Amino acid sequence: MAEKEMIDKIRNSVVSLSVANTEAATREALDSGVDPLHIVVGGLAAGLTEIGEMWVRKERFISHVLMAAKALAAGQVLVEQKMAGKEGIYKAVVVLGTPKGDLHDIGKNLVGMMMRAAGFKVYDLGVDVEPQAFIDKAKEVDADLIGMSLIMSICLDKMKEVCNLTKSAGLKAKTLIGGPATSARVATEIGADAYGGFDAPTAVRAAKQLLGIAA
Repeated sequence: MAEKEMIDKIRNSVVSLSVANTEAATREALDSGVDPLHIVVGGLAAGLTEIGEMWVRKERFISHVLMAAKALAAGQVLVEQKMAGKEGIYKAVVVLGTPKGDLHDIGKNLVGMMMRAAGFKVYDLGVDVEPQAFIDKAKEVDADLIGMSLIMSICLDKMKEVCNLTKSAGLKAKTLIGGPATSARVATEIGADAYGGFDAPTAVRAAKQLLGIAA
């Protein structure tokens, strides 16, 4: 089977929301020597992006995106095993998390999965993260980007604190915020470098634009 056919098979497996088929198609491509990054970008990412764009257009539900994300994750595990020790192939390094006080993670998890699928190395700190923890991790991994998702507006002060600490610490990392409690205006007010919207596809596009990475 030609490489393009194998990549298309992976993409279609994600779009069809099949974990088993995605895993099998990814393994087949890896065993055939297909470049892992091609598998991620052209197969896994393309499939999840397709479902994500359908969701944005209200042609699919969030449950479909979550199912597609599970399918992507099944393939991603195999790809990451193959990519282990090859950090140089990642497009950028991202530290991701939900600021202190906010325990919601569905949106953040989707962003993380889509960022990984788009070729980013993602360190997900989880939810209820102290501002200094973002800074410490960004220093540790020499991050290019700190991404924060927020649903609860009462936690905006913690998000602002991360933005301030990033600048005062002299980090190279840019700050990207998103989620229902944020907006382009909020991003400006709290000193974030960019606004990533409230859905995963938009966040990935914003991250690429902010870091000057080709779409």
